[in-house]
Amino acid sequence: MHAVILAAGQALRLGDLCAERPKGLLEIDGRSLLDYSLDNLVSRDVTNITIVTGYCNGKIQRSLGRHYRGPPIEYVFNPDYESTGSVISLLIGAGHVTGSRVLVVESDLLYHPGFVDAALSASESTVLVADRSGSGDEVFICANEDGYLDYLGKAATPQQRRDSLGEYAGLALVSDQLLSAYCKAARKLKADGLARGHYEELLFELSCDGFAMHVHHCPSLPWTEVDTQEDFERAKAKVYPRLCHLWESRTELPKLSSPVV
Repeated sequence: MHAVILAAGQALRLGDLCAERPKGLLEIDGRSLLDYSLDNLVSRDVTNITIVTGYCNGKIQRSLGRHYRGPPIEYVFNPDYESTGSVISLLIGAGHVTGSRVLVVESDLLYHPGFVDAALSASESTVLVADRSGSGDEVFICANEDGYLDYLGKAATPQQRRDSLGEYAGLALVSDQLLSAYCKAARKLKADGLARGHYEELLFELSCDGFAMHVHHCPSLPWTEVDTQEDFERAKAKVYPRLCHLWESRTELPKLSSPVV
């Protein structure tokens, strides 16, 4: 398992909170979102870690260092972060992946390590799904009767909203076959000047084109994405209090007794 953390974005919606730092360095109780995410990964023995940087390049490296609780961290710079979307950050990160599976993780998440457990238990490409946050900016996820991705997006119809399992949690397990197809498609988007989109949108397109992705809902696990100041306040007031006990010792985070479904 190789984790690629996407941390190149400019975080414009967070205003002054991220005027001089990437949003992955937003701090709660003295530690950054990336610190908590790396704790989740390393506690599950995910030790091949690449972070794709862009905005305020160098600040994440100085904050986290070259190693995190032992395992090394590889940093890769996305020079086109201002003119492209996360679709290119994953393309750049993919060039440094070793192993047959990659866990894609967004940098602006505060989440329970059970999401990593769910990814590790998967035997095929899988989209991780959280309960709906009600933020108004949800990326809705629907599955077909066989449990495979049927819809991913913000522009869901009323019926798709009702049928959705939840919202995209910002974590996805991608097989080497799917990652290869992704890179080919992303390079074409870049060549055509159409690379401002999000990586998950391209994964969804590929899932509809023969690279099926399983959907794994992780019900009731604390989680939030931090895109706005309101999200950040919710992370501090509602999500972190449900998670902080997991990181107090920073020795070993408890694993779920059985895979979530």
